[in-house]
Amino acid sequence: MKPNFGLLAISMTLLVSSCSSAPKPVPIKIYSEPAGGYVIYRLDNEAEADAPWIYLGTTPLESTLVVEDDVAKKTRKLSIRVMKEGYFDMNKDWQTEKVKQEFDERNMLFWNPSLIRHKTQ
Repeated sequence: MKPNFGLLAISMTLLVSSCSSAPKPVPIKIYSEPAGGYVIYRLDNEAEADAPWIYLGTTPLESTLVVEDDVAKKTRKLSIRVMKEGYFDMNKDWQTEKVKQEFDERNMLFWNPSLIRHKTQ
């Protein structure tokens, strides 16, 4: 099953390139230790402070994001969460400035969280 990358792809490209009106690809890589975590994301914007979470796939996840100009202008933060049964959820937020900075440094957005196991009793 292919994840729906449309909205995230559209949103992230223009976050990185706000001076351009044409969408541009932004590679994204989300891994985890251990692998097999579910990856979800959301874009927080001015109109919708509590946006819905959208499923992307499982780690290791490599994709390309594209962002439309109107979505990027309204987006304040990209949030990604990695979840795996038996482990605590891990979250990472990128403010719009950090998206541009990381893209400039790495030519991609990258995250590799080490998941922490729940203690069972």
